[in-house]
Amino acid sequence: MKRALRMFGLAAAIAAPAALSAQASSDKPVSFGVSGGLSLPMSDLGDAAESGFTAAGHIYFKPASMASLGFRGDVSYDRWTTKFSDDVNLRSLGFVANALYSVNSSSMVKPYLLGGVGMFNSKASVDLGSTSGDTESSNDLGIQVGGGLRFQLSGFSTFLEAKYVNVFGDGDASAKWVPITFGIRF
Repeated sequence: MKRALRMFGLAAAIAAPAALSAQASSDKPVSFGVSGGLSLPMSDLGDAAESGFTAAGHIYFKPASMASLGFRGDVSYDRWTTKFSDDVNLRSLGFVANALYSVNSSSMVKPYLLGGVGMFNSKASVDLGSTSGDTESSNDLGIQVGGGLRFQLSGFSTFLEAKYVNVFGDGDASAKWVPITFGIRF
């Protein structure tokens, strides 16, 4: 978890100068963002894994003709340690297309809802010191729904977001988790 926080801090430090010099992100048709935070496994995944971390990159598209609707592409990385061994890790790499509905607000805090569909690559890895290996990976369809609060600042915005992710596996199997993230949009 400390390594994840360090990575997020480094990403924020790299992005901050660009964010401070950018125009207000809500005025641009295309903008970018990064986020990171806590990833809470649920259901069967929650039975096998401890809380983990998530990191993501975002690209936003805001059509000028649509006042409240926008679109966002996400590339996300979630990682968890299993409950039965610190040497076994689970991870998911996701590529998701989302629709965002912004609730019109004249304040600096702007709520929004999101929903999306995408592909997720899941894998388990084992690290036993001198021996390590990966299990076979799986590519599966998944959905996510959630919401957040965007805080408009001078030249950039930050956001706090929670969403529910459900990745459909073979048969009745599925992986579910809730990422809670803080991000910067510039």
